[in-house]
Amino acid sequence: MTSPAILSSLPPARLTLDRIEPFIQLHGSRISGRFRDIQLNSAFQPIFSLAHRRAVGFEALLRPQTNDGTQLSPLAVFDMAQDEAESIFLDRLCRIVHILNFLTQADDINWLFLNISPLVTVFGKRHGSFFGDLLDRYQIPPHRVVIEILEGKIQDEGLLAEAVMYFKELGCLVAIDDFGAGHSNFDRIWRIQPHIVKLDRSIITQAALNRSVRRVIPNLVNLIHEAGSLALMEGVETEEEALIAIDSDADFVQGYYFAKPARTLPSDNPSRNFIIDELCNKSTFASKAESGAHKDKLHTYLEAFKVFHQQFKNGVETSVACQGFLGLSGTERCYLLDKDGRQLGSNFSSLFSPTLSDPRFKPLADSSDALWARRHYFRRAITQPGDIQVSRPYLSIAGGNMCVTLSVAVHSGKELNVLCGDLMWND
Repeated sequence: MTSPAILSSLPPARLTLDRIEPFIQLHGSRISGRFRDIQLNSAFQPIFSLAHRRAVGFEALLRPQTNDGTQLSPLAVFDMAQDEAESIFLDRLCRIVHILNFLTQADDINWLFLNISPLVTVFGKRHGSFFGDLLDRYQIPPHRVVIEILEGKIQDEGLLAEAVMYFKELGCLVAIDDFGAGHSNFDRIWRIQPHIVKLDRSIITQAALNRSVRRVIPNLVNLIHEAGSLALMEGVETEEEALIAIDSDADFVQGYYFAKPARTLPSDNPSRNFIIDELCNKSTFASKAESGAHKDKLHTYLEAFKVFHQQFKNGVETSVACQGFLGLSGTERCYLLDKDGRQLGSNFSSLFSPTLSDPRFKPLADSSDALWARRHYFRRAITQPGDIQVSRPYLSIAGGNMCVTLSVAVHSGKELNVLCGDLMWND
């Protein structure tokens, strides 16, 4: 058998299948690779579609071990590579092992997720047509392979775009891995347009600890969807994190809560479908309970806002009509908008408003003639005159704090106006 040391002296383009396949070994029904004195094994972790309630793909994970059975980390093994050619050899050997182990067990539909080292990602196309040859040799359709790219490790935008295009042109799907860690940004998502974005575990961990983060995640997933990608939440390890993934409208989930990596691909598991069903039921129940608590919390404010609305309709001066509402603890301000969303006059502020006592926000205190036409609370009110609208919690530009806005469109003579009232909001 040729040694890796000899192979490392070869140009990367000559590290062909024929030169790498001799390092493959058969152990019963399983296949491993040999790098130095390290045995390279595969493990597979299922990736579930929440909508389909079943596994739709499997991520291949490297499980290296020494001759005496000591387990090593994949990173430790790749750190053993002495030069670029040896790194490419190791990466290619791992891909062969993963594909062969996958093909001996998988059906003919589900995806295989393959991690590619950043070095190979960037320069793979320049090292010959290895990956296309690999797919041809083992007759695995490109559309069943999802290439996972650690975009945070690649600084050169041009090389990253070139690498993504290379795999797309082969017919593979492309996933951005660990998005949200390090220097990840949406600019790259829009530029390279991956098929799937895998959200780093740190995001769901923070969401479980911080309700503000949890509230933002659905918007993050929505941005990924609007950018033309599917969202995969990885690192889901608890029921709470699984519920966060469901509430965020993530397309796929991966993590120990659903299934741990294993050498053998799991068969269809009806109990797994049941678990996802139970999670969806709990999510629906929690949403209804939260909605009920939300309504209970708002009840007093809504009743006072209805009085404000009715008095304004009856011709009572705005400054007088809103006093009952502003007298409630937790209110901030009332204001009046025209049909175009422009504020008419200044705010009518509550004594409880933090803007009055915090000088840092004085530049924002005067909102007269401000344009709020893009705000959801204005748009919803103007399309449903007479119905009181309640916004989701958001950061108020007027006070720099989280708030909820009540709004209603009302006819005053021939004019259509929108009455608004802001509440301070803490979860």
